[in-house]
Amino acid sequence: MPEEWLGAFTLVVEIFTVQALPDPPRDRAVAAVAGLVAPGGTLLAVAFRHEAGTPPAQGPPYPLTRAQMDGLAVGGVEVVRMEELPGPRWRVEYHRA
Repeated sequence: MPEEWLGAFTLVVEIFTVQALPDPPRDRAVAAVAGLVAPGGTLLAVAFRHEAGTPPAQGPPYPLTRAQMDGLAVGGVEVVRMEELPGPRWRVEYHRA
């Protein structure tokens, strides 16, 4: 990411992007997304949800686990609300203080 983007955005929307990436580099991309959120900003993430007990997807897309969604909460970004929706999907709101 360009350095001037770090912490520059009051609203960051991540919908189905990082889960298109194999791992690696998915974990690095997840951390980079969180790094875009400005102090006082919000991150909204929507992703396909991996259901426990099911085999890993041969993706892309690669459904994300709870731990991977929690991985967006780094560097002062915290989970405000996490929802498990039909589909199955995640909808998560994060905030940076």
